[in-house]
Formats: sequence, C-alpha cells, structure tokens
Amino acid sequence: MATAKGKPPAGKTAPAGSGPKTPAGPGATAPAGKKNVAAALARKPSRQVAKDMLVLELRRLRAVFSEIAERYVAGAEGEIAAVIEAVEGKSLPAARVEKMLEIVRDLSVKPRKGRRKDLARIETVAASLRKQLGE
Repeated sequence: MATAKGKPPAGKTAPAGSGPKTPAGPGATAPAGKKNVAAALARKPSRQVAKDMLVLELRRLRAVFSEIAERYVAGAEGEIAAVIEAVEGKSLPAARVEKMLEIVRDLSVKPRKGRRKDLARIETVAASLRKQLGE
C-alpha cells in the first residue's frame, strides 16, 4: 500500500517498475530531488506568490507604459519641430502666417491636468499647421 506521496510505507519496497521514471537517451537524466515543474505550475499559487507575481506584472506594465509614452511624446514633438523648421525655412504670405497664428492661439489646453484629449488637440493643431504649409 502506497502513501499519499507515492512512496511505499516504511519497511516495504516498491514493486519493480513502479518508481519514478527517468527519461531514456543519452544525457537525459532527471534531476534527483527536484519538484516536477509541470506539477508545480499546475497548482494554484499561494496568496503571497500571487501577490508577488502581480507586483512584477504591474512593474512591467509601468515600464511598457513609460516606453510607449516616451515614443508618443517624441513623435508629437518631432511633428511640431518639423513645422517650426518649415516655417523658418519658407517665405510665407502674411495671410497664411495670420491663419496659422490663429490656429495656434485658438488651442485650449490645461497642461496641469495631464489629459489625453489635450495631447490630441495639440496633435490636431500640428497637423493643421502642416496642412497650411502644404506638406
């Protein structure tokens, strides 16, 4: 009669072939005393392990968010820089300059609130200015 862990009771030996199986083939030895990884992964993690996993995933999410935000900001700033270079490099009619000034001055944002819609408004202004420049 075997115990719950698959070991024979004390003083008895397990029947031949009923012990842990080792993989066949050269260099394919099973590590002695190590837990079965598949069985460990199949079990529901403890509360502390789950909490630690959540913290790790949240840190990863934060890093991904920061990377995306940096790239987004760099793209938007690049768009504005391109407009600045185009305005500095071209001779523009006064009417077009006035129209572009009006577009920029009509922009209403609240930087302290850090809203996505303000970023979208700035992008829209940059796109309008590029359109005015004919680019």
